[in-house]
Amino acid sequence: MPKRYRAGVIGRTGRGNYGHGLDRVYLEMEEVDIVAVADDDPAGLEEAGQRLGVEKLYADYHEMLKNEWFDIVSICPRWLDQHAEMVFAVAEAGACIFLEKPIARTLAEADEMIETCEKAGIMMGMAHQGRMHAAAHHAKQLLLEGVLGDIISIQMHGKEDRRGGGEDLMVLGTHLFDMLRFLLGRNPYWVYGSVTTSKGQSITGADAVEGPEELGLIAGESIHALYGFGNGMTATFETRRDQPSHAFRYGMWIYGTSGIMTVHDASQQIRIYESPIWHPDAETPVRDITAEALDLKPGLQPSLNDLQMSANVAIARDVLQAREEGRRPVNSGYDGRWALEMIHGIYASHLYGIRVALPLENREHPLASV
Repeated sequence: MPKRYRAGVIGRTGRGNYGHGLDRVYLEMEEVDIVAVADDDPAGLEEAGQRLGVEKLYADYHEMLKNEWFDIVSICPRWLDQHAEMVFAVAEAGACIFLEKPIARTLAEADEMIETCEKAGIMMGMAHQGRMHAAAHHAKQLLLEGVLGDIISIQMHGKEDRRGGGEDLMVLGTHLFDMLRFLLGRNPYWVYGSVTTSKGQSITGADAVEGPEELGLIAGESIHALYGFGNGMTATFETRRDQPSHAFRYGMWIYGTSGIMTVHDASQQIRIYESPIWHPDAETPVRDITAEALDLKPGLQPSLNDLQMSANVAIARDVLQAREEGRRPVNSGYDGRWALEMIHGIYASHLYGIRVALPLENREHPLASV
């Protein structure tokens, strides 16, 4: 008889809610039963119970973890102020974790979260869906096979909407940095960053503000960063506030000696332009890597919601399997922490005016320590 798993859900209506489908993911997994839901907002809790078909409803997640037994718990809120406390509580209860991104407000928090999970012998998966899409795995294999030749450089842009700058860096930069590390299969060695105001003035620690949705400290309306990956390979990240809207503004361009790979639409749409130089007027072939990947996995439909939910399912399943197999999940807390390293490295480099090595020695927020 196939093994069945027990899942719990922690939401926080009005303060991060239920993330991007981290509560509904188990409805798509026939091997998982949703046992209980916790939410300190009465109306939100009742709505979640109806949405998920769950009768055991708790106003306090501590009480839920005390009374119920779980294999995995989704920590759904997008807001970060309770991420660490929730992870500690779930780990103490002995359940694996599916955590909404970003991982935490500071690297010190992320360190403690990871250490707690290690000591408890449980696995934590991050809601960086990009690396779990079928297209991402297909693209990674193609890069390993040399489809682009030698990779020379990568360009990344945030969404650059009204959140452009510090908020864009935390909310969407985390996805790009995780996807970049996954596709390259390596970590950056250093970062050099520049953070300025809308008038082009360099920010100081005095310009730091508490970000919306309890993101922690953020600063700047224009951010530029250069990362070094060794062997001459570099990657850039840029975000500016209030740029003209365009569907392909948010994404990644990987330049090789024989082609260019583009990664867009939350890393779901991946293409290869089969030339190392972009020629708008040239009839250069373009490979649809997403379509190729979906052909390899029949049954998936190429719509945003379906692909995102299929990635959530892949994350949850892998976390459960990783615990049974005694290995690190494909999409782990370590990966979530590395994304935060790359984010905070920009601020550290800018404030000290030097290229800084990664991972950072100072585990507190750079904007709070100058």
